[in-house]
Amino acid sequence: MPTGPSVYYDESAMRSLVQDGGHRRIVGGLWEEMGSLQLNQLIARGMVPGDRLLDVGCGSLRLGRLACAYLDPGHYWGTDISPDLVETGYQQEILSAGLQNRLPRTNLVIDAEFGFAGLPTSFDFIMAQSVFTHLSLNHMRLCFANLAGHLTGPCKAYFTIFMPVAGVRPAQPSAQKDGVVSWSYKDPFHYEWDDIRHAFRGLPWHLSLIGDWAHPRNQMLVEAVLGNDASRMDHRGPA
Repeated sequence: MPTGPSVYYDESAMRSLVQDGGHRRIVGGLWEEMGSLQLNQLIARGMVPGDRLLDVGCGSLRLGRLACAYLDPGHYWGTDISPDLVETGYQQEILSAGLQNRLPRTNLVIDAEFGFAGLPTSFDFIMAQSVFTHLSLNHMRLCFANLAGHLTGPCKAYFTIFMPVAGVRPAQPSAQKDGVVSWSYKDPFHYEWDDIRHAFRGLPWHLSLIGDWAHPRNQMLVEAVLGNDASRMDHRGPA
């Protein structure tokens, strides 16, 4: 059984899965598809090579290997709970591709509590793909409250959630795509839009539901903007 909200909190289980050659599989597979989907979405939202990107829950660098090749050297940073997953990803996906000059190992930080210690205080973009599908709303609020306190400038953050499919009450299990079933009380979690709004209540983020972004397992995309015109919360939901 996991020792926390999900298997990612079980260090011994993660070590075993990674040692078995599963560093791509444990983050959900779909290696090329999801890496490209995330990078292309960020570029479509305005990210350019000179920007700085923080990948929260970077795992084995499914996005990182592509992002560090696109961004200027040293402009990609990642955090994750699993040291084994990060180290294996760096060894097998970054060093083997000769990308170490674009992604210093020190840019990857182990962070189990969304503390963000040791990271720059300025990022242009943040991505947290399939992080909060495995965690409670309290973890989501902790993450964005700490980010707001850590960052000193404007930033656009993107994260994904499962939502109950049409016709399914929130308390019921919800059949997503690709055989995934989400739940209101256990991993993988689903949330209604009002739940997300509640988690961000009082925080200085301007929140918008982008929704469907062609995720193969039906995770919805949310945008949270800090700074500039984001001094008040908007909480916009579906049009």
